[in-house]
Amino acid sequence: MRLFIAVLISPELMHTLAKAQARLQRELNHPSLRWVAPENFHITLLFLGEQEETRLPAIHTALQTVSQQVEPFDWSVRGLGVFPNWNRPSVLWAGVQQGTPPLSQLARKLEEELLESPSGKPFHPHITFARFKNEMLSRHRDGDFLLRLQRSAEAIGSSLQGVEHTAHLSLMLSELTPKGSRYTELERFALKSREG
Repeated sequence: MRLFIAVLISPELMHTLAKAQARLQRELNHPSLRWVAPENFHITLLFLGEQEETRLPAIHTALQTVSQQVEPFDWSVRGLGVFPNWNRPSVLWAGVQQGTPPLSQLARKLEEELLESPSGKPFHPHITFARFKNEMLSRHRDGDFLLRLQRSAEAIGSSLQGVEHTAHLSLMLSELTPKGSRYTELERFALKSREG
């Protein structure tokens, strides 16, 4: 089973992001872009990849442990950007501003609990809007498209904002289908109670 741990978003924020994504799709109709379905919008805290079913109890225990180390928190989405840069983009994303420290703390603690060798890399919370098919982007590469991409993302991203409250983590199953990835929430783990 292909698993990851995520922070899911509210229907309200999903709707806001979907409207921004639809504007981008209208402005950037390009064969190199593979758009993420709005119902799949989320923040990935840790991608576990293929896991044996026998590992589920250990994953469950780790998530219980980590979820009780961080209290519920607010975070905000703001702006659009790309990884790694505007000249060779591979991922188009909506960024996270307020709320980055607890998200980073969760990601780091999950790595420590579940990976034999934690990466130690800085965590950049984001919501993926689209992925670029590299071979298609190379074939259709032109400065005009990359410039339009950056300008559209900056213009649409400047008005993109929303605040979310996160009170739990989700263990997610990812299934690859001919129509794209399908995500299913397997289990939900409440964050530490403020009273506790």
